[in-house]
Amino acid sequence: MLQSTKRGLGSFVLGALVLTAAACNSEDPVEPPAEENPDDLSGSYTLVSINAVATGGATLIPPLVNGSMTLSQDSVSGTMATGTMTISITVSGQTQEIDGTYENNLDGTWSQDSNNVQATGTYTLAADTLTVVVTEPATAVSTTVWSEN
Repeated sequence: MLQSTKRGLGSFVLGALVLTAAACNSEDPVEPPAEENPDDLSGSYTLVSINAVATGGATLIPPLVNGSMTLSQDSVSGTMATGTMTISITVSGQTQEIDGTYENNLDGTWSQDSNNVQATGTYTLAADTLTVVVTEPATAVSTTVWSEN
């Protein structure tokens, strides 16, 4: 009987060790990181400054230039957001209206299709300041700084 008790106790201890070892080797399930989305740029903005080919490379600020921009995000797919944009910029009494679509990506890239011009570049959003740097095409190269209203 003693032999049977030892064998039973040995099986119990061995089973407990196996369970303990399995528990120590298993890790808590790791949740995948939440998918990151690009900034939602929806809102109304006022032009702070513009430096563009059209300004002769000069940086213009109000009152020499005035502008407004409205962005409306329509959809998000993975790391890309798309939306519509309306921009009005007045320089020396001449107003340029720009209507079109934009795309902003999590990696900071920007593209827009407006008035039959496709342009690409980058954007940054810091607090309520949006900066868009257009690098292509050469005729549309510009840096615009906008303050959200």
